[in-house]
Amino acid sequence: MNQLERQNEEESECLHDDNDGTNINNNNNRRKTVSPAPGEHPLQSNYTFWFSRRTPSRPASSTSYEQNIRQIGTVASVEQFWRLYSHLVRPGDLSGHSDFHLFKEGIKPMWEDDYNRSGGKWIIRLRKGLASRFWENIILAMMGEQFMVGEEICGAVVSIRFQEDILSIWNKSSNDQTTTNRIRETLRRVLNLPTNTIMEYKTHNDSLRDNSSFRNTQISL
Repeated sequence: MNQLERQNEEESECLHDDNDGTNINNNNNRRKTVSPAPGEHPLQSNYTFWFSRRTPSRPASSTSYEQNIRQIGTVASVEQFWRLYSHLVRPGDLSGHSDFHLFKEGIKPMWEDDYNRSGGKWIIRLRKGLASRFWENIILAMMGEQFMVGEEICGAVVSIRFQEDILSIWNKSSNDQTTTNRIRETLRRVLNLPTNTIMEYKTHNDSLRDNSSFRNTQISL
């Protein structure tokens, strides 16, 4: 299978279809700014959906990761979000080693991105079967500005794995303890997590050092 065939297979896996005029842009290097249409309800920030899938046995690197991640589309209004979201496969129905990302427009879901470099992420590990509902709850809370931490939130990721699924939300200042604690407590409320739920925090610098998103995390109850 060549690169183009593999890309088309990945895109067809994460999209039901896109024949209603939804703008799908798979060029990672070109950012097309979108605006709300007349009468639509604007979001406070534009958001871009991304999708990635890789073979776990292949060693990951920042170069291979950037080549593998695909931009799905950008939304600027509530209506645009639901129009695009309704065509996406639900996370729980994805196969293999797959990730959906929803980030503010202009921020790549990469540790090395200038906006992410000094930040980190809260991580919640889920048993199989919960990813779709939790993902929808967290992205609606993010776009609805429920975290109340200004410009701190960069985006969210749902990672589908064989034994578990992993939800994470990225913020830009890992050394701001007050902000990271507020994000943690908002996550508990939005997702209705039990008080004894284990949550993990990892800085992107640590991820760069050990080349891992989820190993060697700081445990928090």
